[in-house]
Amino acid sequence: MINMTNFLTKKLKKAYHHLFEYNTDKLCIYSQFNGIILARLSYAILHKNYILITFQDGSYEIGQIPKRISIGRFVLRDIDRKILRIVDIDDIFRVDL
Repeated sequence: MINMTNFLTKKLKKAYHHLFEYNTDKLCIYSQFNGIILARLSYAILHKNYILITFQDGSYEIGQIPKRISIGRFVLRDIDRKILRIVDIDDIFRVDL
């Protein structure tokens, strides 16, 4: 019985990591043009997708874009849906869906 429990635990951990972990090896080191960033942010607003935003200083944040404030500013809702942040398009290095 213990062997079966260990086996199932390992399989569930593998499935969890496969489905919910973000693969940092697939990240690109190249920046994106503002047009591509705007297109991806607009797509994320329309489809309510979670996005990974990499900023110019190297930090990153995962969240949703609930609305657009102006041409170059968006509201970013954190992944736990508790923190709202205003993001300027000039501060964004890359957007990944």
